Amino acid sequence: MKRKNIGFIILVLALIGGIFYLFVYDSIDYKLKRKKLRNLNIILITIDTLRASHVSIYGRGKANTPNLDELAKEGAYFKKCITQTPLTLPSHTTILSGTYPLYHKVRDNGGFIVPEKLTLISEILKKNGFSTAAFIAAYVLHSKWGLNQGFDYYEDSFDMTKYKSVSLSKIQKRADEVLKEAEAWISKKKNNKFFAWIHLYDPHTPYDPPPPYKEKFFDQPYRGEVEYTDYQLGLFFDYLKREGLYNKSLIIVVADHGESLGQHGEKTHGFFLYDPTVWVPFIIRAPFKFKKHRIDQVVELVDVTPTILDALGIKKDREIQGKSVLGLLFGKSSSFPELAYTETFYPRFHYGWSELKAIYYKNYKYILAPKDELYDLSKDERERKNISLYKTRIRKKLRKMIEKFIKEKSKNSLNVLENKSLNREEMRKLAALGYISTFVDTSQKNNLPDPKDKIKIYNSLLKSKRLMKEKKYKEAIDTVKNILKTDPEIVDAYMLLGNLYYREREFEKAMESFYEVLKRKPDYNFATINIINCLVGLEKFDEAEKTAADFIKRFPTDYALYMELGKIKLIKGDYDNALKMYQKALSLDPKNSEAMNKVAEILIVKKEFNKARKFLLKASKISPEGKEIYYNLAQIAEKEGNIEKAIEYYKKEIKNNPENFKAYYNLAENLREIGENNEAVKYYSKTIEVNPDFNIPYFMIAKYLLDTRNDLQRAITLCKKGIEIKPYNKYTVFGYYILSDIYSLLGDKINSEKYYKEGKNLLSKLKTK
Repeated sequence: MKRKNIGFIILVLALIGGIFYLFVYDSIDYKLKRKKLRNLNIILITIDTLRASHVSIYGRGKANTPNLDELAKEGAYFKKCITQTPLTLPSHTTILSGTYPLYHKVRDNGGFIVPEKLTLISEILKKNGFSTAAFIAAYVLHSKWGLNQGFDYYEDSFDMTKYKSVSLSKIQKRADEVLKEAEAWISKKKNNKFFAWIHLYDPHTPYDPPPPYKEKFFDQPYRGEVEYTDYQLGLFFDYLKREGLYNKSLIIVVADHGESLGQHGEKTHGFFLYDPTVWVPFIIRAPFKFKKHRIDQVVELVDVTPTILDALGIKKDREIQGKSVLGLLFGKSSSFPELAYTETFYPRFHYGWSELKAIYYKNYKYILAPKDELYDLSKDERERKNISLYKTRIRKKLRKMIEKFIKEKSKNSLNVLENKSLNREEMRKLAALGYISTFVDTSQKNNLPDPKDKIKIYNSLLKSKRLMKEKKYKEAIDTVKNILKTDPEIVDAYMLLGNLYYREREFEKAMESFYEVLKRKPDYNFATINIINCLVGLEKFDEAEKTAADFIKRFPTDYALYMELGKIKLIKGDYDNALKMYQKALSLDPKNSEAMNKVAEILIVKKEFNKARKFLLKASKISPEGKEIYYNLAQIAEKEGNIEKAIEYYKKEIKNNPENFKAYYNLAENLREIGENNEAVKYYSKTIEVNPDFNIPYFMIAKYLLDTRNDLQRAITLCKKGIEIKPYNKYTVFGYYILSDIYSLLGDKINSEKYYKEGKNLLSKLKTK
């Protein structure tokens, strides 16, 4: 055969092979991979407040995230994913439902509950034989807001009672804790098909990374939080590999929103719609390579649920509005829409300013606002130059486009329940997370202010809150007053001013501010509770009782009001009616460990120890780290003569509540009772450290030193400090007598007689009172 013919045949065979690869092998490979996807577990990881620039595979160099990078290299990542809102609860509602906020209507944290009619992916997967679980790192996604629908297990336990001060850095669960909870559940379900949603909260403000990230990034704490989270994810991925689950799972990692970090004047998120807060990472990994490693088309968080369903071969629900991105991964969707939508209602609900809505289309981004904005992101990535005045044709086109989009995606939208009666504890938790749900009714108002014009006021409010945390109350009060001169209708400002006055113990002024809140928002019952507390602070107990009863008529299902009324009745010594109030609170909130504890306290006074113990043991299961629970169990043990048990319970109380000086003192007394005097002295000393104005432990240590003939000068010093503490009481007399005995032992009869006489004189005065 001639060489010419051989060359031609080889060329023909190569062409046939190429055609086979392109049209036959590629098709077979695609079908095999699609089939493999259907048998995978689903692990969805949502990282709160993670901006794309801090995931290093996105090429910004703001942080090192080797584990997320490796996941993306093994799978794929989307260059531009847009969140539908830069707020945690509404964003997660979109992720888990595949619908826009325009449809599900959850527009903010804390004030809205996910509608039961909304179908979540957890419900769909459960119906399709999956075990389902969620592991939550922050109270803002607590089950009470409705995202627990369809989950067999929803781990969202947060015990607020163990903290001296309420702050996010203390109440959040760190990534290691959340991931360990997830690992424990997954280990039990690894032989079943499962869906695990893992929520990590560490990058959220306030930024407080653990060592060594705290020290390494002392001037970049946000980066420290991100790198810590990435490290913990690396350990979790190692766990999945050890368990043989890494290649049996479809792993998706997204952020619910980003963080502004000062860009455009915004320090955190929620207020504006610029890219730092709405552009988020989206990484997906399967046990095989996708055809595309980096996807350049713009996608949205609303696409997560339809993508998972598409991967599993489950028909998506009719209400789902997002699109599956699998076609992009397999190189089969060239006509994927070049459009994304995002919004924030935070300025409207909290301050009465305009909401913001934005649309991405090709290279452009249009923000619908009182003063609209247009950016060409191909030339102005940092959104510095608003070209809406220059590109009027594009601006008009995009305005029509977003108006049409809003109309279409709002069709048949759900009637979301706006929570009108959050109780005090719930509000306190949300405040700790930075979400004060003082929702403003702006439904009847037009021409609302543009948030761009209010950013200085917004930042001044944030400054005031920071000053309050730093206990710089007077400075914070002046700042809030100046804000109200500029904008006298901000409910948040009146609420903050009331809280500041309350901390200064200026209860009359605090009440005035809280009533200003009620003028603007009559259903804001957290303000009513604060008014009651002001009246208690003024010792106007009858008025406080009447006010609480009046508020209960307006909010008959708010257990917090019954708790307040119970507290007032306790102060007045009306134990029977106090008990009724706490029992009513429990009927409204059966898992209220604080109410259980208060019921037990009253039962202890009534000497009904067995009943009290049942309430306390139940409370300890609900809040194992709750304050006062073990203290009251110790009280019962003491009264029943079980000293060993009392000691055990006091130690548990101290662990949960290290500021409970009474627990330290009582523990010391019980240790002394069983002859553990050295240990007793240690806890008497701790009592003084926690409460230096409590005089008895000074004298008890001095008595021990006298009895052991050890360091009598220290004993004298302790006694003299103790007898200076006012108000004087019978223990002060005891201190004088110990001081007299010490001087007697030292042979100083003058001082011995002097202090004995002073003690005797004080005793006479106390008896005549």
